[in-house]
Amino acid sequence: MCRRAAAGDLEARLPAIGDSPAAIEARSAVNALLDVTDAFVRESGAALSAAAEGRFHRRFLTRGMLGSFRHAASTIGAANDAMQASAVRVAESDRARLALADQLESAVLTVSEQVATAATEMGASANGLSDFAREAVAGAERGLTTVGSLRTASDQIRNAVDLINQVASQTRLLALNATIEAARAGEAGRGFSVVAGEVKVLANETSESSDEIIGQVATVQSAAADAIEVLESVTESIREMSRLVTGIAAAVDGSHDSGNAGLSQLAEVLRGEVSRFVTTVRAS
Repeated sequence: MCRRAAAGDLEARLPAIGDSPAAIEARSAVNALLDVTDAFVRESGAALSAAAEGRFHRRFLTRGMLGSFRHAASTIGAANDAMQASAVRVAESDRARLALADQLESAVLTVSEQVATAATEMGASANGLSDFAREAVAGAERGLTTVGSLRTASDQIRNAVDLINQVASQTRLLALNATIEAARAGEAGRGFSVVAGEVKVLANETSESSDEIIGQVATVQSAAADAIEVLESVTESIREMSRLVTGIAAAVDGSHDSGNAGLSQLAEVLRGEVSRFVTTVRAS
């Protein structure tokens, strides 16, 4: 019977080995040992199997257990309690992990939607600014052309006035000669002298008017030069602004030439990556 029990057959029991009190006592003691051992093995196996399946309510029944059997049963019960506490902590950790994954997914989706919306608005604004900058550059260039034409026209006016001054100078000289000749002619040249004097006065007035025109032309040329300088500076500033706005639009919408993704595309990539990460976290 002991060899059968050592081989794992705990259901075997010792039959009657005699009618003497010693034989009856020996049979009872051996079978009692087999009963307790069999009960311990069954209860410990059932409790541990239930714990492995997460059914921690299945307790090790210690009724009838004494000595080392009872101590071992208490140890298994304590281990069962510790496993249950660990399982509770693991479950709480899983719930916290899933809650964190949900929060992360929600936050990233919200951010990505806001980024996509902002990118769309920024792209529209940048494109509008770019169009405005191009129109402003075109307008400034037309202004430069107009002011340049004004400067050219003022140069032509100055040349014409110079020619008038030359004519006036020649006229004064002729009037002086005519006056001298009229004086030599005496009474006969008096009328001619009057005409020569009027011609001289007209020439002087023409010269004075020409000087005023030259002054005004000089003022116009100076203003035109200042206007050209200002327009050139403004035009260059607008061109620089146009380049910056174009760069912003490329950053927002993405550049097809360089292959760089825009904000909307990056937001979509971020959303996809986080979705894959959250799916992995939930599945693990």
